[in-house]
Amino acid sequence: MSSQATEDNSKTVEDLQKQLQELRVQREFCLQRFAGSDDNIRFYTRFPSYNHLMAFWFLIEPSIYKMVHVTRAISAAKRNEEVVTHARPSTRQLLQPIDEFFLFLCFLSVGLKERDLANRFNVHQSTVSRIIATWTSFLTTLLGSQCIWLTPAEVQAHLPEAFKDFPDTQVILDCTGLRCQTPSSLLLQSEMYSTYKSHCTMKALVGIAPHGAVTFVSSLYGGSVSDKEIFKQSGIAALLTENMAVMVDKGFLISDCCKCKVYCPPFLSKQKQMPAYQVRETQAIARLRVHVERVIRRIKENKLFDGVILLSHAYNINQLFAVACMLSNYQNKALVKKWVK
Repeated sequence: MSSQATEDNSKTVEDLQKQLQELRVQREFCLQRFAGSDDNIRFYTRFPSYNHLMAFWFLIEPSIYKMVHVTRAISAAKRNEEVVTHARPSTRQLLQPIDEFFLFLCFLSVGLKERDLANRFNVHQSTVSRIIATWTSFLTTLLGSQCIWLTPAEVQAHLPEAFKDFPDTQVILDCTGLRCQTPSSLLLQSEMYSTYKSHCTMKALVGIAPHGAVTFVSSLYGGSVSDKEIFKQSGIAALLTENMAVMVDKGFLISDCCKCKVYCPPFLSKQKQMPAYQVRETQAIARLRVHVERVIRRIKENKLFDGVILLSHAYNINQLFAVACMLSNYQNKALVKKWVK
């Protein structure tokens, strides 16, 4: 009887421990709490499902132990020493690496403030700031080490049927702007003010392959810089050869800046009516060029870019925007093929 009672007590303790663990997961704001809800995963991370997110996590997990935390990097720089990475995470780490990644995605995807994240994850606000800075740098380095520019053969292998009339299209280009806080400096105001947006902005050039993958992201420039000037300064012209073609919107006048063919809707001449062949060409290009706008809309669904970006975040906004662009290749399926079907 004593042996049976001991066995029953052990089972009771095991059940209670399991219930306690479930209650702890439900109480804490962590990734595991939302593992059963793909809608919540989509809301907080922009990944379509928990399994999709975990598939991406398994890709980057082998590299996280080489991550250099921002405090360690600053400390080593002050002492003029080389940063040494550890083989395993520090025992002083307050959050598990996967929850740090989840915190970063909440910051990027939902646009949660650092104080809000600190309260949700039960850590200090300065810890949140360090985690965001560390993961921004880590993902920029890790994802940026993968060449996203495709060769013509790779583009042709995934060319959608919709592009049969423009088979040599290598990239579709468009510029997008992020609203930012007005700087106090009058010189900076003149450089960042966009007459088109009537606000201070930062602009970037984004290029996609015909099937929808992001293949080029430029740095951010002041809102007063023209699209043509960004094209010249971004370095993409060096990647384009004579046997390639780019597709752009009307007004993106780059024909004299690159050696490749440019598909661009024609301007209306002095004639009152555009010829029929130009109307058909304009409509065909417009139907295909709109896909770059759809990709940019996907990227800007990250709520961090919704409002006015504070100048206090300007030091790493270039990296954050680049990470959002590169993550979109992992978060979404092919764009154009799905649309054509």
